[in-house]
Amino acid sequence: MAGLDDIIGGWVREAERSGEVKKLPGYGKPLELDEDTHVPPKYRMAYRVLKNAGYKPPEVEMIQRVSELREMIDAEANPGRRESLQTELRALQQKLDVALDKFKQRS
Repeated sequence: MAGLDDIIGGWVREAERSGEVKKLPGYGKPLELDEDTHVPPKYRMAYRVLKNAGYKPPEVEMIQRVSELREMIDAEANPGRRESLQTELRALQQKLDVALDKFKQRS
């Protein structure tokens, strides 16, 4: 009896032969890798399902905010405002580090 990987592989090969793969959105374009590289592999599918359903885990929102703050710091000319943004970034980074450490311990 064929394993699940063999069955799925057969479906993929058939879709490639029939040209169905070329009709898929994003065909021929680079993969858009998400920010889920911090998520342990065994949880990535669950995170992806939740994300596609419109739910963002708090850690993902923090990662996005960290990225926004870094861009804002780079663009900020006012030294006082820049320092304020850096303080916010440091605090958020610490909070994120704690959250990710807890997440890794559960894995």
